Amino acid sequence: MAGVRKFDETAVIDAALRLFWQRGYGATAMADLADATGVQRGSLYNAYGGKEQLLLRALDRYAELQGSAVVVALNDPDPRRAIGGFLDAHMARMANPKNPAGCLMCQIALECGGRHPVPSDAVRRSFLRTEIALCQVLQRGKEAGLLPSGADAPALARFYLGVSRGMAVLHRAYGDLDPVRDVAREALRLLDTA
Repeated sequence: MAGVRKFDETAVIDAALRLFWQRGYGATAMADLADATGVQRGSLYNAYGGKEQLLLRALDRYAELQGSAVVVALNDPDPRRAIGGFLDAHMARMANPKNPAGCLMCQIALECGGRHPVPSDAVRRSFLRTEIALCQVLQRGKEAGLLPSGADAPALARFYLGVSRGMAVLHRAYGDLDPVRDVAREALRLLDTA
């Protein structure tokens, strides 16, 4: 029957995700993706349209796989515990030896920003969703009296988004979690004075 895919789509996307995370977008060719997925280039083109479309699917899958711990953490009604859990979820991803260093979203943001608008927009939307979720946690905490009344929830949300992304960049650069833990610890202290 024509048009029926004869491969495990989840396995293909997971293999592409890992390759993009390890090498980046520019250094990954369709031939590399074919080797990593075990699917011929022609079949990948027919199924996904090209490298950019595979990257978009990989970014969606990454958000699905890595985002659940973040969502759980941000459901905590206490803003300090929620932000601590948010940062811990990112450190747990980095501590997992099965994962490449850093963060796929950060890597694509740095590599594609301004040069590849479609993946850049996908990453921007992901970052904005996280920023909004952080802002909601902080605003609820402020309204519940758990943060000072003068706390600027939107600015703090952007700060913690930036901290989490900076932690990923440090992890990618150093390959070590100690600097990442230092950043998270010091960033949490800010909530004691916010």
